[in-house]
Amino acid sequence: MVDMRDDPSSVVQCFFERKALAYDENRRGAYGKLVNALQWSALELSVFSRLPDDFSFLDIGGGAGRWTHRMAVQYPRSRGILWDFTAGMVDLAESRAVRHGYDHRVRFQHADVHDAPALLSGQTFDLIFNSHHLLGFVSDPGTVIASLSRLLSTDGLMASVLPSRWHAAFEGLAAGCGEQAKRSLEGERWATNPAPYQHLFTPGEIRAMHASSNLRVDLLTGFPGLIYPDADGTRSAGAEPLQDEDQFRQILAMENELLIDPDAGGRGANLFVVASRAVPGIR
Repeated sequence: MVDMRDDPSSVVQCFFERKALAYDENRRGAYGKLVNALQWSALELSVFSRLPDDFSFLDIGGGAGRWTHRMAVQYPRSRGILWDFTAGMVDLAESRAVRHGYDHRVRFQHADVHDAPALLSGQTFDLIFNSHHLLGFVSDPGTVIASLSRLLSTDGLMASVLPSRWHAAFEGLAAGCGEQAKRSLEGERWATNPAPYQHLFTPGEIRAMHASSNLRVDLLTGFPGLIYPDADGTRSAGAEPLQDEDQFRQILAMENELLIDPDAGGRGANLFVVASRAVPGIR
């Protein structure tokens, strides 16, 4: 086994290669369905409404293509690139594109996120989207944001989903791991999550990271804020209501209310940020 302290990038890659072998998009059940619905709501409200119909996108760290698939299907004039350093995930994403007939509009690239600015030099994108907590798995997330920002079109948007430091600490305490919760609160690790995180974030840290890359934060919120997963990530506290379709819709409606309230975003298990190029002299 590779030691995280010696070679964190190899640990991350091994983790996701193993995950690709037994990939199950529906593993998290009703809670995962809720998270996906909220993430799509956030994108529709704050991102897609600001893009042209034929927008170009870069799904960086796109994994098995969950969001590339949905964008390509829902927005048939869109075109883009899915980029991920896990070969197994890229293969899954490309196979799905072939099955659904949008492989002529989407390219699939197996490469490291740090290589994207050089390999994509001269290209720009209306949307650069990094989901799946990509920035939590890199050694220097600020550098990654700065380098990717160079690939944004003039009016382009960068949307990111990041792991919450506060939520990780909450889960640690809920699991009775006080010392581990302290490490989560310091941004070092997510005690109850087996994924090899290198960074956890607070809203303030996210704002500062984007400002240092000359990006203006247009929206910073989080989700879900009312129902959280158990330590194994497969169920949630109060999960039973999610099993009933009527109650699921009611909970989703309440979560959507929180989603559009920036003051409630800090409660979110996932932090969601949309940023654009800062205009000199305007704040």
